[in-house]
Amino acid sequence: MKLIKDNYEKGYHDHFLYRETTNSQRNQARLKLLLKQKQGGTLLEIGCGKAGFLQMAENSFQSEGMDISEHVIEAIRPHFGERVRKADLETDSLPVNHYDVVAVFNILEHLRQPGKAINKIFNSLRPGGIMIGSVPNKFSLVGNLVTIIGNFFDRTHISTYPPQTWRLLFTQAGFLKVDFFGEITIGPNHNTYLFHKLWPYLSFNLMFICRTSEN
Repeated sequence: MKLIKDNYEKGYHDHFLYRETTNSQRNQARLKLLLKQKQGGTLLEIGCGKAGFLQMAENSFQSEGMDISEHVIEAIRPHFGERVRKADLETDSLPVNHYDVVAVFNILEHLRQPGKAINKIFNSLRPGGIMIGSVPNKFSLVGNLVTIIGNFFDRTHISTYPPQTWRLLFTQAGFLKVDFFGEITIGPNHNTYLFHKLWPYLSFNLMFICRTSEN
C-alpha cells in the first residue's frame, strides 16, 4: 500500500491514513449539524466514498451519492442500488433545481476548477437549498501546516485556498448567505467543531454552510 495517494483507485479509500467507519462520531456530528439546518428533502453527497455519512443520512433524507471511484460505487451499490453512480463533478452534469441539500465534505480541494463546480451545485439546488461541506483551512500557522501535510500525502489536492477565496467563489456562484466555522479532526472518524472567534487560528478544516436564500 502506497504512503502517497495520487489517484482514486482502490487504495485511496483503503489507505491506512483514511479508513472511514459508517457509524463514526464524525458522521454523526455531520448529520446532527445538517439536521439543524434542514430536516427532510432530497440530498446528494458528492464524493460519497464508502457512504458512511450517506447511509446515516438516508433515515432523514431521500439520499443519493456520486463518486469518481468505480471501486467504491461497486462496493456500496448493493445497499443503495441506482441511488449511487460513478460520476465526475467537473465533467458530468447535475439535475437543475432538484436537491434540497448537496454535501461536499473535503471534495472541492480535489477539483481543478472548483468555481465552475460550485456554480453547478448552486444550479442543482432548489430555492432554500443548502450546500454543506468542508475544505482544508489554509489559514494561520495551524491551518497552513495541516494543509501542507495533507497535500503532501494526498497529491489529488490541487485547489487549497484561503477562506476569503472560498467565500468569493461561493458568493459569485449565487449563494446569499455563507457561514464559516472550524473543524479539528482526530483521524477520519472523530472531530470537533469550533464556532468561537478563534476558530480560524486553530482549525484543520474550514467548514461551510451556504444557503441559496438569506433565511
